[in-house]
Amino acid sequence: MKTIVVPWLILSASLWQAPEILAQTGANPVVVAFTTTNSTPLNLGFAGFTADLMTGGEEYGDTNLQRYATLLSPGWLRFPGGTTGDAFNWSNGLTVLSWINELNASNDAFAGTLCQYTYEPLIGKGGVMFTNFANMAASLGGARIIVTINGFTDSSSSAAAFAAYALSNHIPVAAWELCNEPYTLKGTGNFFTSGTDYADKMKPYSDAIKAADSNAVVALYFGDPAYNYSIWNNGLTNYGSRYWDAVVYHHYPPLPVGAPFTDLMALDNGILFSNTAFVTDYLIPGNNSNVTFFITEMNPSKGDGNGGQYPPTGTLYGGIYCAEYIVRLSALPRMTFVGSFQMLNQSGVGTTNSFSSAVTKAATLGYVTNTDGLPFGYFLSAQGTAEAVAYWALNRSLAVYPTSVGTNCPTVPRDTNNLTTMPAIYAQAYQGGNGKRYVLLTNKGSNAVPTQITEDGVALTNQFLETFVTGNDASASNSSPQSSPVQIQIATVTNTLTIPQYSVVRLEWPAVSVPPPTLGLTVSNGSQNLHWAGLTNLIYSVQGATDLFSTWSTLGRVASTGTNFGFTNWSSEARQFYRLAVP
Repeated sequence: MKTIVVPWLILSASLWQAPEILAQTGANPVVVAFTTTNSTPLNLGFAGFTADLMTGGEEYGDTNLQRYATLLSPGWLRFPGGTTGDAFNWSNGLTVLSWINELNASNDAFAGTLCQYTYEPLIGKGGVMFTNFANMAASLGGARIIVTINGFTDSSSSAAAFAAYALSNHIPVAAWELCNEPYTLKGTGNFFTSGTDYADKMKPYSDAIKAADSNAVVALYFGDPAYNYSIWNNGLTNYGSRYWDAVVYHHYPPLPVGAPFTDLMALDNGILFSNTAFVTDYLIPGNNSNVTFFITEMNPSKGDGNGGQYPPTGTLYGGIYCAEYIVRLSALPRMTFVGSFQMLNQSGVGTTNSFSSAVTKAATLGYVTNTDGLPFGYFLSAQGTAEAVAYWALNRSLAVYPTSVGTNCPTVPRDTNNLTTMPAIYAQAYQGGNGKRYVLLTNKGSNAVPTQITEDGVALTNQFLETFVTGNDASASNSSPQSSPVQIQIATVTNTLTIPQYSVVRLEWPAVSVPPPTLGLTVSNGSQNLHWAGLTNLIYSVQGATDLFSTWSTLGRVASTGTNFGFTNWSSEARQFYRLAVP
C-alpha cells in the first residue's frame, strides 16, 4: 500500500546575490511609468523554445544540458522539432525512411533533405522519446509542452494514439500543432493545395486527438507574416466550421544576407515597431472569438534552412530583438505562448561539438550509443543570455501592467535610410506570481539612458535587483565556454538608474510577503489530490520526489488561490514526497 508523505513547503527565491552600487543620475531622465490597475492576465509559461534534438548527439536526459537550459527559464518546450519532424514517428522516436521518400516525391523536397539529416543520428542514439522529453520539461521547472503532430506522413490514428498516450501517462500537453509550416509544402503535387485543403485534411487529426482527450487544444498554422501567404491565410479565415482552438504561426524576416549590421538592426527595429499588428489586425478578426494565438518559432532573421543562422540571430542585438518581440506580445490578452528557434543553437544553449558523427557512426555499425557525459561544450549564446534575462520575469508573472515610456526617450532608426525612428527604450512591468514586481527594459541604442521608474504616479524609492546583459558591440556573439563576451550581470540599484547601451534589463523587487499556504491531501474514488489555500495572485510549483535527498521534479505549476492538484507521478516506490515552491 502506497504511503503519501506531505511534510514540506519550500519557498524558492533567486539565488543571485548582488553587490550594491550607487544610483546613476542624469538630467531629464526618461520616465518609465506603470500602473497597477487594469492589468492584463499573462498566460502561465508564456515564453519558451522549440527543443529539437534530432540531428546531433545531445539527449534530453543530459543533466549538463539541462543545467544550461535551466538558465533560460523556459516556460514551454516544443516536441519534437520543426521541419526535421516531417517524417518523424513519435512511437519509436525515429525518422521513417519511406516517409522521407514521400517528402522527396513532393514538389518541395527540401523537407526530405532536412529529415534525412536526422535519420542516422536518431538510430544511433536510440531515438528521441516523448517520455524523456517530458522528464526534461519537468526538470526545467515544469515547462509546459507543445507537440507538433506529423500530419504529412503519419496518420490520424497515430495522432489519436499519441494524445491517448500522453493522457494515460499523465503528461499534460498544452497544445497540439497540426503539421509544421504546412504552407511551405503547398501547391500542385504537394501535400496541400491551399489553406482550405490543409484545414480539410487536418480535420480528421483534430477529431482523433479530441476523441482521445476532450480537453486537447488543437492549433492550425497561418503563414509567416514576413511573406505573402494571404491566399493560404484567407482559406483559413473563410473556412466554414473553423474548428481549431488556436492559431500558431512562425516569423522569420528575410533580411539581406551580408548587409551592414547597422542596416540589419534598423530593419529589425521596424519589425518590432509593428510586430503585434498581425495578431490585432488580422488573426483576431479572422478567427472565432475563443481562439488563442502562439508562436513556436521566430528569430531576427531567416536562417539558411540547414540550421545555419544569419545575423543578427545569435548576437547581442538578436537577444535584444527577441526579448522585446516577446515582451511586446505579452500584453495581448489572447497570446498564450511565444518563443524563438531554438533551445539548442545560437538562439539558446550553444555547443562546440554536437557529436553527430558519433551517433551516425553508431547507426552505421548497428548499435546504439549513450552520449551522456560527452564534452558537448555547452554555453549560453549571446542571444540566449538576453532571452534568459527576460524569460525569468515573463515565466514568473501572472499579469502585465499598463506601461509607458517618456516622450524624451532617445530614438533609433527603423529603416536603412534613417527616415523613420522609434524609441530606443521599450519597457513593460509585470505582476510576479511570487510576491515580486518586475520591469523589463530593452535599449536598442548605442547610448546609455538615465531612467526613472514610477508606480501609480510615484517614483519608487526602494532598491531594485538589476539583472542585465549589455555590450558596446551589438554584433557580439558567444562561441564557446571560453569565448563568451556577453554575460549576465547583476547589481543593486535605486532610482534614478541608467539603462546601459545595447541591453536587456530586468528590475525586480518584493511587493508583498509570501506566507506558507496550508497544505493538505485528499483521496477520493482512487484519485489523489494535493490542496491548499494560499495568497491570491501567486504561482505555485508542485514538486515531487521519491525521498528527501533525491532530485525534485516539478509536476506542474498552478496559478490559483486555492486548488486541487492531481498527482502525475505515481510509481512503485513505497513512499512519495511532495512540496510546494513559489518560483
